[in-house]
Amino acid sequence: MWFNNALIYQYKLNEDCDLHTSLTEEALKPCPPHARFIYGWLPAFDQEMAHEVAGSSLICLGKEERILPRGVINKMLKEKIQQIETAQGRQVKRAEKAQMAEDLEFELLPKSFCVQKKLLAILDSVSQRLIINTSSNNQASQLTSFLRKTIPGIVIEPLNLAENIALRFAEWIHSPDLLPSDFQLASDCLLFSLEDEKKRVHCKGYELPAEEILTLLSQGMATAEISLIWKERIQLTLTHDFIFKKLKSLDYLIDDFNEAKELEEEYQRQDATLALLSGELRELTNALTKMFVSSNTQINSAPLEPAIAD
Repeated sequence: MWFNNALIYQYKLNEDCDLHTSLTEEALKPCPPHARFIYGWLPAFDQEMAHEVAGSSLICLGKEERILPRGVINKMLKEKIQQIETAQGRQVKRAEKAQMAEDLEFELLPKSFCVQKKLLAILDSVSQRLIINTSSNNQASQLTSFLRKTIPGIVIEPLNLAENIALRFAEWIHSPDLLPSDFQLASDCLLFSLEDEKKRVHCKGYELPAEEILTLLSQGMATAEISLIWKERIQLTLTHDFIFKKLKSLDYLIDDFNEAKELEEEYQRQDATLALLSGELRELTNALTKMFVSSNTQINSAPLEPAIAD
């Protein structure tokens, strides 16, 4: 078990909440015949909706989605339009085309295939953080919204960043010795233009600080992402909006995971790897939040967004 990415929130949950029961009540059901998709919870491990170890609960959001390519609808729509225009000798109007397309979708959806997608997350009660295995704000929003729907009263908020992280990235590239002792620069970074964020330069394989990158920074570019190594255990790409991407275990951590894999029972291996994963992410996040997240952050009582519909 491993998270390739991490998008992190704060959360607050009533102590008397039965997480397993709440998730079970909103378990994933088959996608209705005329629905494009449906959300629900899947077992995180075996039959456990929430697999808890050492204060961390692994949960899994499921999405069942019907696959009906727009090209299929357009092809059939074109054929129907041609039939009408040939048979009736008239041109099909725009409103009629739209209604025909809607009718075709309604007809074809129940016949379409369904695919199931999974999104893992950890509720870390020790740090009161929700860690989602994604770098996509849209996917994270789907999970947080459905979690609010599942557990009324849960409060989920983003971390409160205390400074412009891109400026700190630039300082590190100029002077790597400014990095905390547990961190070192890796070889990649992503620069962007402050005038046009679409103008980006991917810098890979450089030994930082590199003259080419310093020149680009001096010309007004900013750092969107930077690759870091933490304690020689994890390598990651940290973005200027505090998203962890391309998380990678390094040798010391790989050795620990290999030891966990040698345990006899599957549940023991699962417990050990979850404890190891959540513990490492907790420590890594603690180290980074000390630099970037406001220390007086408080969780408000009101949710930030409405729950998504089924």
